[in-house]
Parts: sequence; structure tokens; C-alpha cells
Amino acid sequence: MREVEPTFKLQVERNLVMVRAVVRNGKGETVDNLRQEDFQLFDRGNKQTILHFSVEKAALNATEPPAQKSAEKATPAETGAAGGNPPSSFSAPRRFVALYFDDVNTGFQGLARARDAAHRFLPASLHPGDRMGVFTSSGQKSLDFTDDLAKVHQALADLRPSPLISADETCGVVTAYEAYRIVAMQDQSVIEAVQNEAPLLLCSNLPPNPTVEDVRNEAVRVLSASERRAQGTLQGIESLVRLMSTLPGQRSIVIVSNGFLTATQDAALSQIADRALRANIIINALGARALFVGSNAADASVAGRDLPTDPKIRAFIETMKRAEAFQESAGMGTLAHDTGGIFLENNNDLEGGFRRAAAIPETSYTLAFSPENLKHDGAFHMLKVTLVSAKGLSVQARKGYYAPIKDEDLAVQEKEELQNAVFAQNEMQAIPIQVNAQFFLLSKTDAEIYVVTHIDLQQVHFRKEGDRNLDNLTLVTGVFDRDGHYVTGQQKVLELRLRDQSLEKVLRAGIKIQTELNVKAGTYLVRTVIRDSDSGQVSAVNRTVEIPY
Repeated sequence: MREVEPTFKLQVERNLVMVRAVVRNGKGETVDNLRQEDFQLFDRGNKQTILHFSVEKAALNATEPPAQKSAEKATPAETGAAGGNPPSSFSAPRRFVALYFDDVNTGFQGLARARDAAHRFLPASLHPGDRMGVFTSSGQKSLDFTDDLAKVHQALADLRPSPLISADETCGVVTAYEAYRIVAMQDQSVIEAVQNEAPLLLCSNLPPNPTVEDVRNEAVRVLSASERRAQGTLQGIESLVRLMSTLPGQRSIVIVSNGFLTATQDAALSQIADRALRANIIINALGARALFVGSNAADASVAGRDLPTDPKIRAFIETMKRAEAFQESAGMGTLAHDTGGIFLENNNDLEGGFRRAAAIPETSYTLAFSPENLKHDGAFHMLKVTLVSAKGLSVQARKGYYAPIKDEDLAVQEKEELQNAVFAQNEMQAIPIQVNAQFFLLSKTDAEIYVVTHIDLQQVHFRKEGDRNLDNLTLVTGVFDRDGHYVTGQQKVLELRLRDQSLEKVLRAGIKIQTELNVKAGTYLVRTVIRDSDSGQVSAVNRTVEIPY
């Protein structure tokens, strides 16, 4: 057995596709008593082996064994180590909720309605251990996570629309969805409708009697601007997911938007969903636009735009508006569906929507598999999750994923898998481990946390090469302060190369790994994660250490 101790970095050797499944009964209630053998997972119709399975509960278990003192290294007076239950003063954040307001694509009316509903929703929403943040797609007027309700209210009050649109872009006859139909689908009926409508406009970027080429050129311009706005909004969501992946506890995002066209952004949506799933972040979405009642009046969002008198043209415009509203909300719906969240739209009860969207499903199931012979071609893989015995139950799970395009993408993805396990908070015991955390005062302000991890290798599957039994285990110990911020950590890679006789001994006795970490006096959460490189199995245990000043 060889122990490799590099500088603290995270690296793994297996690619996993993560899938979160929420199972509901006929009443819409989540089902919490399912096991791995109850699920079947298919990739392009081929049944996959589920390598990782876990059950996520909305309620977190706050009880953790305390740190203990060591008589070998210090006396009780020197260490001051706590005994018994974890200290009551330790209250690590247990839930982070990010309110992501799309102030770029949402006008004043929708933003004001959502802002006012959030004000009413807040008083009963924050509980001890919760943190809430306010973020925007424009990047303006954002508030980092806090438990200060007054600051959240102020951030909401400061919200204003921040459209990334020049003045002439508001003076057009071609909408983003119409532009998509013209450019991507070559829809001649839309071109004709635009030609018929253009003469009726008081303000238009088109001539009074536009040619087909005029309409197509305008459509290209409008679609390009729409794609820039959508890309900026999605980049903001992805950045938020990255930020939250380093936070402990349960994490969720609530996207609030009138909607934005994502018909050309499938790969970006899949990447965000995949990153959120790996970090165990749930994305919910709330439509900010009012209940859709049809186009019985002029469109006030476009200067000088009135409805034509021809009933056929009016009916066509009505159909296009309904299709546009659906398409502009499709991306939010995809992110929510694929990450186990909910999407609420076409509903005037935004306050009730916030309550539902900010909540985490009472029970969800995380499944992971490793695709065999996966080609790095960026192709879409359709997924399907079913139950062996449905019995009137329904399953919500992501519909697919995109294969990586190059090896570098896979390496980054693998690194994030282990990092997300370290920064999560739930405990797992795929490989049985026992963790003992102690501290020793080095001075009045400095201390050393001493962590001993005992690993039971009975559940580890070694592979045979010659006269050796091989496997690699990665052990990461991370220390977090009471606000959930990462303080320090250490990684060790155990390269097991054991002959049969040595293997028998370690299977009986297990192995112990010692880790020493220097910190200042304070209260900390110590998290130890073990990962088997071959099977992808992960174990994680939390311990609390309180070092008195």
C-alpha cells in the first residue's frame, strides 16, 4: 500500500452521469420508501447499471458526534476539547436559497409583481440556519447570501428592469420567436404575416412594403440579439450554480422571469442542469408574466404596434403569441424538470408560487451511471427513468444529456464530482468508514485538528493483476467554518497494490488514515470523503469541532 499526499487538489478517474428522480403518487405527494432495485435507467434505450444511489430528504439531521480530546498529545487543560453532544453554539448554514431575477428579459410590470410577492413571502420563509441571496441576470443590485431579512427586503426594493436593448430594437415588427421561425425553420407563413403587418406599424425597422429579403435580414438581426440576451441570462445561472456548489447544506435556485427564447440553447441548458445535478442543486422557476389571456388589444411592448383588422391575420398573430409564450418559458421548464425542481407559470398567485418554488422536494433520489463506450462527439443521449412496478406513481427525471466533446471536458467533470461531494453536507456510507476528530491547542489562538479515519475494505472490489490486488482510494478532509466557508483541507490518494496475504489482513483489520490540519480557534465542521476510483462509490462523514479561545 502506498499513500500519496499531494497538495490539496481534487481529481477522480471515472465519468458519471447524474440523474435526480422525484417520484409522486396520484395525489402529487412525493414517495420516500423506494430503493435502488425499484428503478430502471435507460440511455438511448439501453438499460444501464446504476452505480450510485442515494435518497435525499428535505430535513437535515443536525446531530453530529463531537470532537474528543486525546490524552496522548495533550492534557485536558491544554486542549479544552468538548465532550458529549455537539456544542449548541454551532449552527452551520443548512439551506441556501438563491432568488435569481431576470431583470434583462422581464419588464417593469412583471418584475414589480414578482418583487412585491417576494416581499410578502419572505417573513415566514427564513428559518434558523437558512441563507437567502438575491441575484440578477444583469449582475446589478445583487445581494450575497445572508440571514439578515432586512437586507433581503432592501435588495428586492432596489430591483429595476435592466434591458440590454438599444432604442431601435423596441421598434420592430419581428419578434424573437418569429425570427427563429424565419431563420431556423424557413417558415414562409411567418414571412408573409410580417409583410402584411408591416404597413400597419407607425414605427418599424422595415420599409412599409418589405420584400422577403428585407424580412429575412431583420429576422437575422432580431434572432442574434435574442440569442445574446439568452446566453447572458444562462451564463448568469451557470455562474450562480458554480458559486453555490461550494456551499454546504441544501441548495436551491428560484429563477424569476417573463421568459427568454432558448430554442438554440439546448447544449447550454443541458450543461447547466448537469452541473447543478453534480452539485446537488435544485433549480426551480417562476413565470413572472401575468395570466395569458390572448391578444385582444394592441401590443404595448412594441412602439406603434396595433392589431390588423383582417381576422385571419389576427388569428395567426394570436397563435404565434401563444407559441412564443410557450417557447420563451421552455428553457426554465427544462432546467426545473431536469434538476428535480418545479416550474410554475400562467398563475397570478406569485406569493404562493414563491412558497412552492423555494421549497425542496420532501424526497428525491439520485442515480448515477457510467456510459459504456461513450463517444466524445457532443451527441445528445436520451434518458428514461422508470419504476419496476409503477403502481400509479409518476417519475420526474432529466430527459437526456450531451456527451463531452473532448477529453478535457471529462477531466473537468470528474474533478467536480469529488469536489461536490466534499462541499455537500449529507452523509453517505457506500464504503463503511469511522471518523474521529480531535483538536490540540498549539497556542492561545492556533490549534491542530487531528482526524483519524478507519476504512472498512470489505465493500471495496479489488481488481486482479498478476499476483496483486489493485484499487485506488481518494480521501479528502475539508474544514468549514460556521458560515459554511471552506477553511482548509487535505487530499490523500491511497494506491493499494496488495498480495493475497496482505489483502486478507487489511480486509480483517481495515486501514487507518491520519490527517492533521492547522486552524485558528473557533467552531468548525470537519468533513471526510472517501471515493473508490473503480466503482465510483462515495462515503462521507461530518464531525463538529469547537476550539475555545
